[in-house]
Amino acid sequence: MGRRAPPIYRLFFAIKPPLVVARRIDHYAEILAGGADRILPAHQHVTLGITADAPAYPQETIDRLHMAATAIMADPFDLLLDRLSYGGRSAALRPGRSNAPLARLQRQVADALKRSAAPPRDDWTFSPHQTLFYRDGPPAQRRIDGFGWRVEELVLICSHVGRTRHDIVGTWPLQGGAQYSLF
Repeated sequence: MGRRAPPIYRLFFAIKPPLVVARRIDHYAEILAGGADRILPAHQHVTLGITADAPAYPQETIDRLHMAATAIMADPFDLLLDRLSYGGRSAALRPGRSNAPLARLQRQVADALKRSAAPPRDDWTFSPHQTLFYRDGPPAQRRIDGFGWRVEELVLICSHVGRTRHDIVGTWPLQGGAQYSLF
């Protein structure tokens, strides 16, 4: 029996659709995927910021990200993913137009990552999307009716890369200036 590669850990801030929306998205992806492995409903997300991969469990980085994330102040907002986009290696849902609250939240996440001194992932830039499945093929795009939800929470996820495991290691409700108020 072959040996498994040693674990690799990847931390990222994200927003996640509610489970009922994730299941609808998965049903849609199943129709399109043609047998390709889909992203599990529990793993669906839109990445807002990501760290470099780590060879050991990054508890110290998680602790620093927790501290830095306490400064994030954002109001809940509506998100609609109404564009189906095929890239060279994946299919994803994207917003058909810019979303100012999403952009503001992402900038705050980027600032929190800098404050935490977490090692950045060099090849990553923010391009809001939710991956449906991976596939090879030509790029294409089209508008769809879409999937929407009220974004009310920011999460910090630790991905065990290649192990199909995502651990939510932090959550922050989006409550604007009242986010961390005691009264």
